[in-house]
Amino acid sequence: YKPALDEIESRFGVQRSIVLAIFGRETAFGAYKPAHDAIRVLATQAWTGRRKERFREEFLYALKLLEKGVPRKKMRASWAGAMGLTQFLPSEFFSHVHDFGGDGYADLFDSIPDALASAARQLKNHGWVRGLDWGYEVVIPSSADCAMEGPDGSRTFAEWVALGFKRVGGRPWPEGLGDFQAYLMSPAGAHGPSFLVTDNFKAIRKYNTSDLYATFVGNLADRIRGGGNFITPWKPIGPQKTAIIRAVQEGLKAHGHPITIIDGFIGSNTRREAGQFQRANGMKVDCWPSKKLVRKLKEG
Repeated sequence: YKPALDEIESRFGVQRSIVLAIFGRETAFGAYKPAHDAIRVLATQAWTGRRKERFREEFLYALKLLEKGVPRKKMRASWAGAMGLTQFLPSEFFSHVHDFGGDGYADLFDSIPDALASAARQLKNHGWVRGLDWGYEVVIPSSADCAMEGPDGSRTFAEWVALGFKRVGGRPWPEGLGDFQAYLMSPAGAHGPSFLVTDNFKAIRKYNTSDLYATFVGNLADRIRGGGNFITPWKPIGPQKTAIIRAVQEGLKAHGHPITIIDGFIGSNTRREAGQFQRANGMKVDCWPSKKLVRKLKEG
């Protein structure tokens, strides 16, 4: 698919490695075939799911796809209703698809070039910046910590460097990066790698709203380009327990921290505010929900 990828990268400005990484992550480069009927999945989510209004809208878009002539037997989906080689929600079939082959029909089910081009177009529509990488694994200096995480703490790369942040392994920073904005992202708190991530990381997150998803795609893209794996090891912190995360979120909110959603999922905001509380209360700052943190929150 090199000729197609050449054209896709030239047209949309999205690196081929990123497009391939999404293709690999979503359907194992086309080898994985989703098992669920999209209409049933979306109807179920619209009736019983946690985001009923969102899935009601997606259900209606799926009906529009049927109305446009897409065979229902092709509409095999994930548990959340995403379909095709690069896993688009039904609404995204009406906003991001690209007919790469020029035959008048963007086929995300059977045409790999159409699917790859549509993934690139979706990233471009989400604000992808041509020539900018998704992010860089960094060493946090002793004068800082993971409680600086999150989009609200965005600074230019030049400002991060002035604070003492360095790339892992002594790698140099690319030329011309200084004025671009980045924020600190530590998906495992202090228990794993930390990154300075760019607007292109945000674009990947809009494809799938998950820090781990975007980190997976970014790292796989780096490895496809020969950049190697993470340098900082991931420590064995075990599975995330919803009850503990919810208790931390509730405790932080009770202490006046800006926690707006209590959902049992750990994202940048929860990690940052956990770290801020730990720092203010003389605890070891690891930005991670734990039973120890829950007890401290209750003591306060």
